[in-house]
Amino acid sequence: MFALRFFAARRGNLGRRSLHWLGGALLLGVVTGCVVTEEPDATSPEPPPEVEEIGLPEMVPEVVSDRVLELAANQLLVPIEELSFLRVNQAVWQDSCLGLGRLNESCLQALVPGWQIEVVHNDRSLFYRTDETGELIRLSTLDNNLPPAIAATIIEMAASDLGIPADQLAVISAEPRVWDGCLGIAEPDTFCTQIAIFGWRALVEGNGETWIYHTDMTGADIRLNDLE
Repeated sequence: MFALRFFAARRGNLGRRSLHWLGGALLLGVVTGCVVTEEPDATSPEPPPEVEEIGLPEMVPEVVSDRVLELAANQLLVPIEELSFLRVNQAVWQDSCLGLGRLNESCLQALVPGWQIEVVHNDRSLFYRTDETGELIRLSTLDNNLPPAIAATIIEMAASDLGIPADQLAVISAEPRVWDGCLGIAEPDTFCTQIAIFGWRALVEGNGETWIYHTDMTGADIRLNDLE
């Protein structure tokens, strides 16, 4: 059974809220966000049952996390106390629309440091993109929310593993996953530590073939799955 870590922290005027920061031996980054009115997509994380209370990391500005939670609570019509943070990553977006520009929307081409944060309520999962101050926040409507920096690192590794130029490879899909200590890749009879490592399963395509890569949440640990 996986071991989970659960946060309850008091932030600003928002009161006590439940913030899940999940991952065994993971470096956690926190995300925050801005305003969007689309209906959130439902993606169900599968958190393990064991929990313990720990404090909220201070890596993300409080104003950013507060605004993301306020926005998510308004969109889902639920109390903030019922929301949790899951996968969180620092990011550098390529434009003022945080990579989420709509048709006919004008987006300034500029590097925008910020965050991607996954907010969870029961069986719903929402990914928000923000700038580093929380002035810009957008709800992602993308099917693939793999952070761009992790996607780039996967491509670099795949190019090295496969002997294929990076410009001939692409991450064509990615799914959030919860791994054990082996990132879900182990030969039969191999012992894997039963901890919850929140990460991604990415499908890489090139030269008419596909390969599967598993990652942790930050992209510090990326492994080719050659068992499937």
